[in-house]
Amino acid sequence: MKLKPKFVVLVFMALFLLPFGQSNAQEKKDDVFLVEVEKALKASSAKELTRFLQDNVEIRLNRKKNTYSHQQAEMVLKTFFQEHPATDFEFIHDGNNDSGGIIYAIGSYTSIGGTHRVVVRAKKVENILKIYRLEFSKEQ
Repeated sequence: MKLKPKFVVLVFMALFLLPFGQSNAQEKKDDVFLVEVEKALKASSAKELTRFLQDNVEIRLNRKKNTYSHQQAEMVLKTFFQEHPATDFEFIHDGNNDSGGIIYAIGSYTSIGGTHRVVVRAKKVENILKIYRLEFSKEQ
């Protein structure tokens, strides 16, 4: 049985391009996740931000870090946002590990009291990205 050249080319292209299509779709999902997290931070909304947190999350506020339950994290973030309501927020850099499943983003959180560097780290939990570490560091 002789294979036709067009068929061989089509099979080769399908096998070669399929992984890139899946990767691209995943990158779009990651981008949507980060856009939603960015909106929550820009709005200083603890309630919206906690939608994206794992059940237990490490939060670092100005060198003090602790692991909180989902409800405790919401209260800690609510207090922080009340003390430092955002005038602006934007992610300035993001990336992921090569094997997939873990992403990070670095942003600038501006309030009347100053600027905080924000680092968000998220990983897949049951195929859904969830924040497992959130850091706010006041910039000097």
